[in-house]
Amino acid sequence: MKIVFILPDLRGGGAEKVCINLATDWVAKGHCVKFVLINKKGEYLKNIPKKIKIISLKKKKLRQIFFPLLTFFRNDRPDVILAQMWPLTSITVLAWLASFKKGKLFLVDHVHLSSSVEKEIFFPKKIFKLIVKLTYLFSNKIIVVSNGVKKDLVEISNKLNKKIKVIYNPLIKKKKLKIKNKKSLKIKIWGKNIKYRILSVGSLKIQKDHFNLIEAFSLLKFQKKCRLLIIGNGPLKNKLKKFIKIKRLENEIIFIDFKSDLQIYYETADLFVSSSKWEGFSNVIAESLGYGLPVVSTDCKSGPSEILKRGRYGELVPIENSKKLALAIEKNLHKKHDKNLLKKRSQDFAISKISNKYLKLIKNER
Repeated sequence: MKIVFILPDLRGGGAEKVCINLATDWVAKGHCVKFVLINKKGEYLKNIPKKIKIISLKKKKLRQIFFPLLTFFRNDRPDVILAQMWPLTSITVLAWLASFKKGKLFLVDHVHLSSSVEKEIFFPKKIFKLIVKLTYLFSNKIIVVSNGVKKDLVEISNKLNKKIKVIYNPLIKKKKLKIKNKKSLKIKIWGKNIKYRILSVGSLKIQKDHFNLIEAFSLLKFQKKCRLLIIGNGPLKNKLKKFIKIKRLENEIIFIDFKSDLQIYYETADLFVSSSKWEGFSNVIAESLGYGLPVVSTDCKSGPSEILKRGRYGELVPIENSKKLALAIEKNLHKKHDKNLLKKRSQDFAISKISNKYLKLIKNER
């Protein structure tokens, strides 16, 4: 099949990683895969296999991409289109309709849309709901990454219920690292005399609520023995650094720019913490389980609770509650965890399983 992924760009986000993982698997299975980007930029560009063609629309604004997309559909005639992330999904629907429905169109939503629109995009909610109602029904299917995301879309329009399919995000099989001396590697990454190593990965934006995480860290009784690594880039970086200064935690909390390969951080951490106000799935939680790394997460809408099976595979705490987050961090740093149980749970998200679910849905859709 000729399969096309439509994305804004390939910056370091969960949706982008999912697309690359699926595309890599499908190319290996003999399918022809292309990425159509609004702009050719991002940390993940170097992770794209050579067999995958990247097409840049070279536009700065979403409203400029309708005609370039329409032209692409007419000329390329793909069999399958996978459009990611609203409002790009709705614009793709319009361009696809104007091309007289060239190929099958699947819309993929990776976040709890209502929360994102209200708290981050600041788009008028009534207009957003109207756009979704008017465009999403025309697609062949809507793929969402958790039951919580599905529930949110169905609340916008119950007519979408039959079109929605829940498919969790895939994890690629991790490489085996040859670590000669794990103790020296820990010192190199985390520093000397560190007893507890806490990892958090995510864009530095409102959604991830790193302010709550920093506040919780400041409440730890043994913080001087801890180090918190926050890996990610984003608009709130300077404000977060100022907040850390106010808390006098410059030596205990370290920021690291996002990297496409985070394996050494997962391998050497003692605990993973997610402090998000909302999610769609949360790849980083699933990835942590794959390394047998214990997880503490906020019980936000909508992915973490599903991944952790309501607390069976990790601890869940209320959002925006730094005291409860701090208590959960302390408890889990001292607790003995069954790493094999965590790794076993991560196998439910193996790329082989998730990839086949996508392909089955695509092939069965007429």
